[in-house]
Amino acid sequence: MADALDEFFVEDVDRSDGSGSKSLNLDNNPTVLLVWAANSFNRSASRHYQNKFGISAMEWRMLVMLCKEPDVPVTAASPAVGYDKGAVSRALSKLEKLGLAEAIANGTNPRSRLWHLTPEGYELHDRMLEDVLARQKQVLSGFTPREIKKFNEMLRRFRENLDGLSE
Repeated sequence: MADALDEFFVEDVDRSDGSGSKSLNLDNNPTVLLVWAANSFNRSASRHYQNKFGISAMEWRMLVMLCKEPDVPVTAASPAVGYDKGAVSRALSKLEKLGLAEAIANGTNPRSRLWHLTPEGYELHDRMLEDVLARQKQVLSGFTPREIKKFNEMLRRFRENLDGLSE
């Protein structure tokens, strides 16, 4: 038996063979809207940051991570930014090539390294921060501080629910 939420998330559709069916209502499905919003935001941010500062949104996230937690290994940075170790490693390698981050050996394993920002990395972080905050204010235009706080609470709860899903 379908519950009220199922009816909210599902709509009747006509198939090409003339039969009726049900499918997701893309306008009322928060998971779909969240993914679309996140992807759109990430594409926009990456284009903007690449054009203005020469780095992607992922690389910006790593600048923030290393500013907040210097001398972090990839294994700790990965869950903190929500990306797999491969994506984090690629972003750090790009920052290293640009002279914005560097790593020191962590023990005897040459693959285990602790990453931190260079002075140039801190300088770029500080320059980008003002621009990033201005874009964030623009995206949140029309929201009250209370709505933003509630939105953040809802997103945190959403993440917690995701963490509870079984693979």
